[in-house]
Amino acid sequence: MSEPMQRTSTRAEICVIGAGAAGIAAAKELKLAGLAFDWYEQRDRVGGLWAYTDAPGVTSAWRTLNMNSPRGTYAFREFPMPADYPDYPRHEQVYAYLERAVDWYGIRPHLRLGCAVAQVEPSYGGWAVTLGDGATRQYDAVIVANGHHNEPIWPSFPGAFDGEVIHSQDYRYRERYAGKRVAVVGFGNSGAQIAVDVSFAAAETLLSIRRGGWLLPHYLFGLPLHKVLSAELNYWLNRLVPWPLTGWALTATYRALLGFPERFGLPRPDHHFTATQITISENLLNRIGDGRVRVKPNVARLDGDHVVFTDGSSEPVDAIVYCTGYRTIFPFLDPAIFAAAENRVRLYQQIFHPQQPGLCFVGLFQAVAWGFLPLYEAQGRLVAAYLADRYALPEPAAMEQAIAQAMERNARRFLNSPRSNYMLNGPLYLADCRVELARGRRRSADSTHRQTPHDTR
Repeated sequence: MSEPMQRTSTRAEICVIGAGAAGIAAAKELKLAGLAFDWYEQRDRVGGLWAYTDAPGVTSAWRTLNMNSPRGTYAFREFPMPADYPDYPRHEQVYAYLERAVDWYGIRPHLRLGCAVAQVEPSYGGWAVTLGDGATRQYDAVIVANGHHNEPIWPSFPGAFDGEVIHSQDYRYRERYAGKRVAVVGFGNSGAQIAVDVSFAAAETLLSIRRGGWLLPHYLFGLPLHKVLSAELNYWLNRLVPWPLTGWALTATYRALLGFPERFGLPRPDHHFTATQITISENLLNRIGDGRVRVKPNVARLDGDHVVFTDGSSEPVDAIVYCTGYRTIFPFLDPAIFAAAENRVRLYQQIFHPQQPGLCFVGLFQAVAWGFLPLYEAQGRLVAAYLADRYALPEPAAMEQAIAQAMERNARRFLNSPRSNYMLNGPLYLADCRVELARGRRRSADSTHRQTPHDTR
């Protein structure tokens, strides 16, 4: 069993990197636990991708984006979203909510905006954090919450394209594509939503899909989606029914409720429903049915002002928007300390580094879940309890064994792809975090009593 963290400083002992939703969740849990911390964000505002900016090279919402998570599922437990927000809030409403949360929890005084972290390295039993201005500060612990939408993945297709090319990271508004022929490449949430958005301005919109996936609307039977496909249903089905029976049952339920998207030309999924992240788009099928979006297979090659697809068809195109995901990187960490190649996360509970005490991560996952904020909070709660000496980790060897078992279990449960390698089942993970917190508290109590056998408390 690992020893409780030893305090070595009378000043802020904890460093939090990133002030997106995950960073806010981590910071507020530290505040609630009564811990001192410094908090750094390289952008000029909190909110991460919800902080809209026209600046290129910065992952941001686009002008017409609405959240895919229904209101009520994306909220801090002590600070719900305003009741007058719509079922699926606009990006500026989500940003305003996160800004208000920072002040409601009283964590803004800890925050330094416009301050990047350049390097994090082990030092004197703790961590030396070098900031963008060259200053270096010593901390007992570092919480990495900088998100995983930082370095775009650009596909490599044969040939060359003469038109405009951007990644979804830089997509902001559809008006720039007015009257143009646009190819959107990728069928994740960004690909589906951007194809819909750009189709309202473009002369023609092509949606290139490499692999079939499961598509969900915002409403079923007149209800927000989470009221029908609830977290409770997800939890009990996955807890009581073994995989792949769960997958068959969920897939059959999807077919019964939503039919067959293949009728709209979408590729038939080659995996069970929830075996990877689900694509959510309220209007994609409508736009396909209206002829405003045409579905195409994967790109085979680029040919000047044409794109050639794997079915042999060739289409004239003026612009390409690549919605092909991001590479998970930590530019301030030596890869020898930690790296997540192909999004394989070797962390205990996807939080704690088994060989580097005091190095913790919040928000390093994708999930089958409605709203990620409760998951960020659960991770932040474990980290705060650990740093407050109210939760003890197992021995490193036991953590390594648990990591291997979790990765093996996920390999059976989810697709073998970078997009799915760090997937979680949200409701199961929340329950597991509650159980783990209780176990860690018992480990901490046992350790304390062993160290002070005559303690009569």
